[in-house]
Amino acid sequence: MSQQPARFALFSEVFKALGHPKRLEIIHALREGERTATQLAEATGLSKTAVSQHLSVLKAQALVLCDKRGSFCYYRVASPAVFSVCEGVRQLVLEQVESFEAVRPFLATLDGSRTGEDGDG
Repeated sequence: MSQQPARFALFSEVFKALGHPKRLEIIHALREGERTATQLAEATGLSKTAVSQHLSVLKAQALVLCDKRGSFCYYRVASPAVFSVCEGVRQLVLEQVESFEAVRPFLATLDGSRTGEDGDG
């Protein structure tokens, strides 16, 4: 039981690393295969410096690996599980949007009834 807090802290750090939109964009770009920081900068519209900073965060959590070849470093996702986690979150978001869309007409009637009860002020 005493290991639980440490385990959840580790999970939290991974989610923090994945919690930035540009880092998710980098992960998405790596779906096509390994790429250099320059290629990732072009794919994301970020500067090479910004990409390198984001890659450092992802590498620190062992989500991305770097293979040095000559003067270039080629980045790749460390495990297909990274894509699975991102896909799972994407599915969750889509389900939430669908749920919201399903109740939107009901919410609109609630807003309308409040306006009618309150009058102009």
